[in-house]
Amino acid sequence: MRRIVAACLLAGFLTATPVNADVRALTDEQWRADIEQMSEAIKNIHFKPFHNLTEAEFDAGIGKLLEDLSDKSDREIVVAMAEVVAQLRDGHTRVHIPRQYPEFALEAELGHSGTPPPKVESLKFAQLPVRFELFVDGLFVIAARPEFSELIGHRVEMIDETPVKDAIAAVRSVSFVENDSRAKLMAPDRLGLPDVLAYLNIINSPESLSLTTRGADGEPVSTELRALSKPGHRFVDGLPDTLPSWQKHRDKYRWYEVRPDDDAIYVQVNQFEEQPVRPYGEFVAETVAAAREAGVSRYIIDLRHNSGGIGAWVTPFVVGLSRSEFNEYGRLFVLMGRTTFSAAQHFLHRFEEMTYAAFVGEPSGAKPSHYGDGKRVVLTNSGITIRVSTIYWHSWLANDFRDATNPHVPAALEAEDYFKGKDPVLSAAIRYKAPPTLAGQIDQQFRLGANQNALLLFTRFMSDGTRTDHERVVGELRMMADRLAKDGFVRPGYFVYFLLNQTFPGDQETQAGLERLRALMD
Repeated sequence: MRRIVAACLLAGFLTATPVNADVRALTDEQWRADIEQMSEAIKNIHFKPFHNLTEAEFDAGIGKLLEDLSDKSDREIVVAMAEVVAQLRDGHTRVHIPRQYPEFALEAELGHSGTPPPKVESLKFAQLPVRFELFVDGLFVIAARPEFSELIGHRVEMIDETPVKDAIAAVRSVSFVENDSRAKLMAPDRLGLPDVLAYLNIINSPESLSLTTRGADGEPVSTELRALSKPGHRFVDGLPDTLPSWQKHRDKYRWYEVRPDDDAIYVQVNQFEEQPVRPYGEFVAETVAAAREAGVSRYIIDLRHNSGGIGAWVTPFVVGLSRSEFNEYGRLFVLMGRTTFSAAQHFLHRFEEMTYAAFVGEPSGAKPSHYGDGKRVVLTNSGITIRVSTIYWHSWLANDFRDATNPHVPAALEAEDYFKGKDPVLSAAIRYKAPPTLAGQIDQQFRLGANQNALLLFTRFMSDGTRTDHERVVGELRMMADRLAKDGFVRPGYFVYFLLNQTFPGDQETQAGLERLRALMD
């Protein structure tokens, strides 16, 4: 404990106190002009800005912000702007929060077209001397300034007097998210910005806070942290010396490795770049050839770091793999998670429509049908960057109102996995043994509660024009529906009969089963 207190004293010499909140770089008139410019840009550029709230509600938020300008500091105004825009619940429409450590910002916030710094240096937000990550078992410190390195691996319990659960819920109001998975990605980023924490009353002052954590011994540790308001301080990360494959080459757009011991080829695509030096079709062909030469049976694509890019480059993957021998359920896998977004989300629903890929990991960070292609707008006086969606991208399904694409094989990262260099998501794909029949695959998804996945497996199979065995599976599907109903899954069983009746109308046995399960639901 003494070493931690000593580190706190040392931190006072290594950090600089943030600019006094009472000192304003921009006048009320300048901020008013920027806020009105932001409001007009959203109304004039966005394809359909008021799909989550009404225009009157949006205007009320803008009006309240303008009314309270004189009571806010410059950075408080920026957070308030982000809060108003976050109510649109559009992952591509956002106010960029500029910062002293832009390398820690999410790729999705900076944008593929780049984000210029603000016109005023004091608008850059300070960073805590620790960095967080939200795992399935809690919020943990994953990196820190050297003097706070003992905190790496600790689970966070409290931020000042605020329980971490409440803090995570609070920062959602200033995060550009459209589903819960994306909120889990953004929470650690927002929790590292003390000005944001102070604005949301999570902490008492943006200059310092008390962080309560628990280490491996389970004992609580209280540490005073001061904000880093000047860049250049080195951080120590908690990753092991030997990195797992998914963490090795995050700086590369795409790469692959053959893993003969796992009977798989592993292909990671981290971004669909704008002007590829090498055609994507050539890359896909090379990976398929490498997999064939190695004699592996699984083709695994990892999109867990992919926040998007140019959606056109999805086509070479879906065409190349849909025509390959790997296009079987249980041989073709896509790893995904909360960062899988934008063009990477487009990748998911194209593969969902055109291939038999099994998705592994966590729900995606975007809705299958979502607004995108954000246009960059730089506000005149502050230089703050906003982005506004210009297009509505609909998934391949009519009336697709899903909040996310859900995995067929759920797998999530625990903190211990991260710090020990394990990859439970890749391991789940390698270990997965797919049921050999369509009925078995659908049954498995229903019993996992993934009803939409089960129905889409049926749709994909029945829409496959290369097959000649559509009617042959009807008997198996009816028996599976009856087993589901017997085990208490009456509604899923009913939907199987309903789909069979729609696909093969007039079958008396199917119609009888449909009536029988309808009666059970009533």
